[in-house]
Amino acid sequence: NASHPERKFINKLIAPASLSYLEEWIKSTATRFYEIVCVEKGEHSKRGKFSPDFFIKAGKLILVVEIKHDDELRESSEENRKKDEYAGAHFEWVNSHLKDVGSPIRYKFNFLTPKDIDTYFQWLREGRIAAFRSEMDVKLAEDI
Repeated sequence: NASHPERKFINKLIAPASLSYLEEWIKSTATRFYEIVCVEKGEHSKRGKFSPDFFIKAGKLILVVEIKHDDELRESSEENRKKDEYAGAHFEWVNSHLKDVGSPIRYKFNFLTPKDIDTYFQWLREGRIAAFRSEMDVKLAEDI
């Protein structure tokens, strides 16, 4: 039961123009696929988990994507700020470990909204995806 933004992403993912730039992909289940722990601070700290929506193997990069609606660009939720903070720290640790053991594989996490999906796949085709930052990635970084 993919949301409209996820369907748009999948349609771009499986388009012939994109397929030759990736090797494998998977749409994760809502829970327990690849869980990242998030802690929301407040009067009562709350521990939550989330599983990013997509994992895509593109050469030596594993692209990890969390899809949201465009309305998140206007007002980012605290939940998404925490997801971004904890996923960023998680994949930084994973990449550091991979580097230490001599692996060429690296993980890249992005939030995407429908507004940036076309640009995301354009950067993938142009070989620039490692440097891609969506409008939501930029906004979440500013909100911290």
